[in-house]
Amino acid sequence: MSIEQAFCRLIDLLLPPRCGSCRAVGAWLCHACLARVRPLTEPLCRRCGRELSFSGDSCGCRHRLRCLSRARSAAEYGGPLERAIHRFEYENWRALAPALARLAADQLAAEVPTGAALVAVPLHPRRQRGRGYNQSELLADELRHLLGPRPGGRGRSPAPPGRLVRLRDTPPQVGLDRLSRRANVAGAFGWRGPALGGLPVVVVDDVTTTGATLEACAQALRGAGSGPVTGLTVARVLV
Repeated sequence: MSIEQAFCRLIDLLLPPRCGSCRAVGAWLCHACLARVRPLTEPLCRRCGRELSFSGDSCGCRHRLRCLSRARSAAEYGGPLERAIHRFEYENWRALAPALARLAADQLAAEVPTGAALVAVPLHPRRQRGRGYNQSELLADELRHLLGPRPGGRGRSPAPPGRLVRLRDTPPQVGLDRLSRRANVAGAFGWRGPALGGLPVVVVDDVTTTGATLEACAQALRGAGSGPVTGLTVARVLV
């Protein structure tokens, strides 16, 4: 845990938490708002995690998700969860990271391959300086803790031997169609570090829509010699 994260935890102890959605005092995500979060349910596309009408249906994602082996999201992006994630990402509500990570961990622990390294979708340095933090890295830190070493066993999420980086400052994906999203992030990521030697990797983000960003990250990781790449997000925009 960094000094900055430790300081934020101290502030959390001194000040009562407020729900990231309704702002009620008592928890960062209150019981009433959590009850309105809709988990994604089976049947899901085996590859991209999109909800399907019938088991065995194909959503047609294989031709555009060629490097990403699997993607899963805990819940629908909407209502209380949408408000909480917006505050987490844009309004400096960093204290929401543990609550959002727990939501993802509860739904998706079974999807994380044993021994996989968890990496966050990176921000461009200019954007991270402006925001002051990378919300996806906060989630990844919390998930490493929640899904990490078990008593008497090996850790499930070792620290990666390098880092995933954003090579260019791409415009936001919001408002772009599927093809534009894919073009926007094509070649936008790279790996800095030793070859991954078949290590399975989980790429962590807060929200996914079409999977274009996760796929671009997976392309960089597979190019660095990783094993299967799984995308893991708290929420998914239904399109």
